[in-house]
Amino acid sequence: MARLVALLLGALVVLAACGASGDAAQIKSVIEKSNHEQEDAFAAHDPTLMQDTHTARDFTYMVRTNEVLEQEGAVGIRLMKLEWGSIKIDSASASAETWETWEETDLTGNTVSTRDRNVYRLIKVGSSWKIDEVSYPDKEESAPPNAPARR
Repeated sequence: MARLVALLLGALVVLAACGASGDAAQIKSVIEKSNHEQEDAFAAHDPTLMQDTHTARDFTYMVRTNEVLEQEGAVGIRLMKLEWGSIKIDSASASAETWETWEETDLTGNTVSTRDRNVYRLIKVGSSWKIDEVSYPDKEESAPPNAPARR
């Protein structure tokens, strides 16, 4: 009997670990997808392409981010590199840390690359993860709190 209980407990631990790794994979997938959606939305001038990976609050922020990039003269944006840090999951919420290298192109064809640390806050909506907030902890503190960060 004790052996059966031990086997059942072991199976539960394995299942719990599978759930957490499944969530981590989903979180990585939604972040990667959201970055590519931002590229596509910027190119098409169609922010609705980003809606499915963000909560309403963060979607509004991302729309404004693309508007600011365009106002500052960018004609194209592209994710060059995505590096993963920690992912922490607490049932229906999570955080994920990345280092992202983005390239912006202006009207004359000049490009500028930036590498920033991003901290994503996500929430689980049904069986899917959505981005609720992105912060940039290494950016200068002088930017107003509601100003979109440069991607």
